[in-house]
Parts: sequence; C-alpha cells; structure tokens
Amino acid sequence: MNKKIIYHWLNSINGLTAEEKTRLLSEMSAEELWNKTCDNDAFKTECIKTYETAVKRGIEILCPEDVGYPEELKQLYAPPVCLYYLGKMPERERIRVAVVGARNCTDYGVRMAEYFAKGLAKHGIDVISGMAAGIDGVAQRAVLDNGGTSYAVLGSGVDIVYPGVNRDIYERLKKNGGLLSEIPPGGAPRAANFPARNRILAGLSDAVLVIEAAFRSGSLITVNYGLELGKEIMAVPGRIDDVMSAGCLDVIKSGATPVTSVNDVLYVLSTIKRTKQKCE
Repeated sequence: MNKKIIYHWLNSINGLTAEEKTRLLSEMSAEELWNKTCDNDAFKTECIKTYETAVKRGIEILCPEDVGYPEELKQLYAPPVCLYYLGKMPERERIRVAVVGARNCTDYGVRMAEYFAKGLAKHGIDVISGMAAGIDGVAQRAVLDNGGTSYAVLGSGVDIVYPGVNRDIYERLKKNGGLLSEIPPGGAPRAANFPARNRILAGLSDAVLVIEAAFRSGSLITVNYGLELGKEIMAVPGRIDDVMSAGCLDVIKSGATPVTSVNDVLYVLSTIKRTKQKCE
C-alpha cells in the first residue's frame, strides 16, 4: 500500500486531534495502524478514492517520511500528519516572515501591511500568512503585486477558496508561491481549524511580524507559537488609545522588537540569515 495513502487515511479520521495522531505514530508505524484497523474497510476505500482524486487535481501530498517534508515542522509538538499543497513548498534557503494581523483592520493597518509587504518583496523575503480577510490578504496581495513570493497556510482544504474575496490571491499563489494545509481536500474552513493552522504558519517562518492586532486577536496565537519555537517576534506600534493596536503594544512590552520601517525588519532578519547560512 502507498504510504501516502495510509497517512492520508490517518489524517482523515474525524475526532482525532493532531496531538493524538502524533501519539499514535509514536507508538506504532502508520502501516501497523492501517493493518490493525481492518474493521473499517469502507472508510479506507473512500480515503483511497479521495487521495486519487486529489492527485488528479494536482494537489501534492507530503507525509513526515518524505524528503520534501519541512524539517521545521518536525519540531512542532504535533507535526502535521499530512501536508497538502498547490503550487510549491517554501524553499528552505530563503528567509520567510509570517505577516499576521487583524481581520477587521483599520486604514492605518492596511497602509502598514502594504508598506512592509512591499518592502519585504523588494528585498527577496518570502511572506507567509493565512490569506484571511484584513491584514493577511492585504499583505499577500501587496507581495504579489511587487513581484514577491508568498505562501498561504489555510484553515480549510487547499481546494477551498476562503474567504471568497481573496480568490485573486488564491489563484496567483499557485504560480508565485503556494497554498498549504493539513486539512484534507474538501475540508470546510471550521473555526477550530485556525488556531492549529497557526502553529504551521509559525513553524514555517523564520520570524513573525504583527502589523495590527487587538488585545485578544487570533493573530497573537501565531505569536505565541512563534515564541515557543524561538522565532524572532516583531510588531508595528500604534496609538496607545487605539484598541486595534493594543495587541501589538502588549507583545512589544513582552519583548517583541518594535519596527517602524522596513530597514528595522531587515536588521532583525540579517541575524537570522547569517544563522541559516552557518547551518547550511
């Protein structure tokens, strides 16, 4: 049996969290799990069909045993059992920044997202985000408009365009970056998918840049994952009486580097670049 099919089957089992799947794989191999659960042949047959359909539609599938599976994700507490992608995977030798922020962003947030994203694109820095409405979409569109490369980590299957307003970004990322997800093709964008999605976003990035965020913004989940992984955290400061800047100001008080120009970001990234070059 094709190992990719087995991993796809395990990843498609409803009711198992990423942590539980990781625990099962620590106790026995994927093949052993497949052979021990012979009482659900109908589900296995369906998984074989969905795998074959995904391949026919051009969706690539990576499992932890594959050479192309990102080493960075193996450091997560619960690495994705499968990574599905359209386009290409992030290139290991290139510096990548996760750009995150509020969905309901202000005009200031839009301007800052466009400014920093344009600067990163012009300096050959890849941008990873979630293709969400607001800061994510603004930043990724600006990267593409300025000849850069971007990757979207989705909270749905890679064949699902969500939100619909960012369909243009979705189509462009197939050619100038990639669309990635641990959710099997066809998976709906459920609320529970997004916090887990953010660990992948942080894991694939060398640094996290928060453009605009309220105090309890979901984008700060990416920041927390980034901190756990030892990533550089940067934040764009805003007015102290603006609720949409409260999250950025809080992470700055907690030790994140405040950035007010693209040069500030490049300075932080210069240290990362030297470290990556030494590792290579």
